[in-house]
Amino acid sequence: MKRLKDFVNPKKPWEVEGTEWREVRLGEIAEHFMGGTPKTTIEEYWNGNIPWISAKELSNCDIYITEPTRYITEKGLRESNARIAPKNSILLVTTASVGNVAIAGVDIAINQQITAIVPRDNICFKYMYYYLLHNAARLLLRGQTTFKHINQKMVKKLPIILPFRNNQPNLETQKKIVEYIEANFSIIDRILEKKKKELERLNELWESVLEHAFKPREEWREVRLGDLVIEKPKYGLTTKAKDEGKFVFLRITDIDDQGEIKNNNFKFVDLDETEKAKYDIRKGDLLLARSGSVGNFFIAFQDYPNWIYASYLIRFRLDLNKVHPMFVKHFLSSQYFKKWVSFQKRPGAQPNINAKEYSSFKISLPFRNNQPDLEKQKEIANYLDNIYEKIKILKEKIQSQINRLEEMKESILEEVFEHDKE
Repeated sequence: MKRLKDFVNPKKPWEVEGTEWREVRLGEIAEHFMGGTPKTTIEEYWNGNIPWISAKELSNCDIYITEPTRYITEKGLRESNARIAPKNSILLVTTASVGNVAIAGVDIAINQQITAIVPRDNICFKYMYYYLLHNAARLLLRGQTTFKHINQKMVKKLPIILPFRNNQPNLETQKKIVEYIEANFSIIDRILEKKKKELERLNELWESVLEHAFKPREEWREVRLGDLVIEKPKYGLTTKAKDEGKFVFLRITDIDDQGEIKNNNFKFVDLDETEKAKYDIRKGDLLLARSGSVGNFFIAFQDYPNWIYASYLIRFRLDLNKVHPMFVKHFLSSQYFKKWVSFQKRPGAQPNINAKEYSSFKISLPFRNNQPDLEKQKEIANYLDNIYEKIKILKEKIQSQINRLEEMKESILEEVFEHDKE
């Protein structure tokens, strides 16, 4: 028969009779070490048969990492600080993106930004993974306000909450917790997969709409971007930005790949009015990224009297007697432009497209009486605006559902690892 306290404080699925919870230090229950990077200038260190990863590869991986993008040789491993993390060790990023975590799906060499954690026999490696997934960043970064770097002493002292029984870490409870987490995550992940596919289908629908809208027609003509401006393209201002100032300093990082301003975390500059006038942003101005995120763009649909643009952007001042700005925006959002950018950009550490190359890009325009048909452009732009807004609302709804599902996963980890610390 159940007692009243069983209803008030129901038994958790992972609870084992006689279990207590203790805080220990990571160094007491696991070995840990960081890796290194063979010199990239020495060819014989690379393209061997030993898988090697950097912290970047842990940023978007699943629970296991098994297929790195680079391999090193035995000599590269031997003559550098690179070390091999054994299969089922936990890989924790301890520089820059602190707290990113994964499990080594195979024996794998790691660089100096990663700490490998090898739990002892009475510690479940998946329990450690989920615990660090939930807690590592918060616990390791307490009090840090500048460059994020966690040394091995800090890793060693990282507090870990563990179930104990008979004065020993209780492996049975750890495994029950992992089973509880993964059973719930499995349900959520199946729903997440469906929602993400819904987003993909909406993106495909939008691409299809754009393709149909800009499909070449007999009365249309291709016109070079350089023939649709009223002045020569102009590169932006090179200067150091500040947290406060007279003018907003628009940079590539302020613009997303849909031609929208993605945040209000602007930087600022102070200029006199004469200098400012060289880099002003007026209605109809098209700004294109020339380096890094090439192809990203922003079109001004109004004057921005208190804004100027930075050096990695190029300004094309559109002739509003020839082109409708929203028509151009939708055209630049299409696969026509994206494929052209992909083909055109010069490879290197930073891909680049210069003003002359952008000027050669051809935009398909409806013509009438041997002139660009602004009314038709406006009609098409309005049609696309209407569809875009409907798709955008649906995408935002689905994205909100995805966010809530991700929050549910976090709440499950919180239920397990926060409740029992009380």
